Amino acid sequence: MIPVLIVPILTGPELLVRMLGSIDVEIGHLVIIDNGNAVGDEVHRAAFDCAERMSVIRMPANLGVAGSWNLGIKATPFASSWLIVNHDVQFGPGMLGQFATMAAPDSLVLTDGPQPWCCFAIGEDVVSAVGLFDEALHPAYYEDTDYERRANAAGVGIVRLEGPLRHDNSSTLASGYAAQNAWSYGSNAAYYGDKVAAEDFTAGAWSLKRRRANTWD
Repeated sequence: MIPVLIVPILTGPELLVRMLGSIDVEIGHLVIIDNGNAVGDEVHRAAFDCAERMSVIRMPANLGVAGSWNLGIKATPFASSWLIVNHDVQFGPGMLGQFATMAAPDSLVLTDGPQPWCCFAIGEDVVSAVGLFDEALHPAYYEDTDYERRANAAGVGIVRLEGPLRHDNSSTLASGYAAQNAWSYGSNAAYYGDKVAAEDFTAGAWSLKRRRANTWD
């Protein structure tokens, strides 16, 4: 069983329905962070048989990737581990079972592919040691690179899990956010570079200035 499955979504509910249809293990609590009013009846129908419990958290504005991941963890604080997945992922047979087996309180499990953070499991001990994701990296990109660097610095062992997994990379950008990303990606790259140069391994802090400047809203 997977205790908690966290899925942020901004656009493309049909891809979320596809992902839900590929689930082949028991899910304790499915948490969907709806950043774009994207969750409708078709998602609810697809999720009905997937999890013992489902929560849809509807945001009035795009919380961003790091903020959504953090909110999912904060909303389920007693889980021993969390599986966090992009809405545009599709699981092959047995892939979720591998994650269920490998996930542990002290583990960080990434996929062994070109986008290793499109689906990952993070344990409670890892969150305690490393902290949450840096929400100054808004709305997307470099939040995963920053966390992996911080996890390595904290001595967290990272597992790369091979298995059948489809990921429609950059599907959100393709839905109309490429122009906004052209600015925010560079802004996040510069912010991350500054953290590396300063040997800053903290979780950073949400910034109103960066949130407004990097907006995709």
